[in-house]
Amino acid sequence: MTGKQQILLLKPGFTEFSIEKNLLSSTPYELVVVSDVTNLASYISNPLVIAIITTRVPITSDIVQCISPSCRVVTRLGVGFDLLNVKACLQRNIIACYVPDYGTNEVADHAVALLFAAHRRLSLFHRSIVEQKLWNLEITGTNIQSLYTLNLGVIGMGRIGSCFATKMRPFVKEIFSYDPVAPSNCTSIDEIYENCDIISLHIPLTPANYHLISSNSINRMKRRPILINTSRGAVVDTQALIEALKNGQISYAALDVLENEPEIDPELIKLDRIQLTPHVAWYTQQAEIALRTKAIQDILRVMNGERPLYPVPIQD
Repeated sequence: MTGKQQILLLKPGFTEFSIEKNLLSSTPYELVVVSDVTNLASYISNPLVIAIITTRVPITSDIVQCISPSCRVVTRLGVGFDLLNVKACLQRNIIACYVPDYGTNEVADHAVALLFAAHRRLSLFHRSIVEQKLWNLEITGTNIQSLYTLNLGVIGMGRIGSCFATKMRPFVKEIFSYDPVAPSNCTSIDEIYENCDIISLHIPLTPANYHLISSNSINRMKRRPILINTSRGAVVDTQALIEALKNGQISYAALDVLENEPEIDPELIKLDRIQLTPHVAWYTQQAEIALRTKAIQDILRVMNGERPLYPVPIQD
């Protein structure tokens, strides 16, 4: 250690830190990578700490109480901020930040890819050929409908949801969108449940959105839709989804996020009509550079006495 003030990076999913170090090279701050958080309190209570960046480590109220009074910022390295106890941070005069505007096209593109893969049953065909040596379209049944005849429902019309809807508009019959805040064309989420053949989720994980897709909401879906989720795993009740895939209420699910990731429910992966990717919708090299750069730049703004560009919105 050099005695410089510290920006802690908790359990990063990467091993090369030149982006952060280059941005900090002319500042009085150094990056300290904490890969093992077993003794996290000893790091975050250090009076040299002025900021904390987390990727996967929850910043709970108990953790916030251990943070040094010198810490000015806690940043979630990503779009979601459900890992941050924002209220506890504010009570300690710590600014909570996140990075909401990176990877928009990447996540929207991934949702498009999942939609096409699910609609065309690509994983089912692949497994039937590789595992069973079958060369037969009827492995999926013969009820695949032309995409241009289907209605698409988009739940959540923020940056990613609206980008996804724009990309999909030429391919589907009609788009139904619902968002309680952003502009959308449905006044009720039930309009999507009743009218849509494909439903794609683009919403943050908030208390109101926890298990939004539940047995109750699935029972209100009239058209045995394909379900796509690139937002947060816990907006879908996994057990309700498994049951719906088994009984046909959901015809197919394409998921980039899971409720208890990286743990995978063994019943889920036994099912045929599912496509999984490991929370990679956000990733391209360009998106990763943007994410890490924006996080450091916002911390430096705060330390320079400026307002951050990306404070976490205050939830009621």
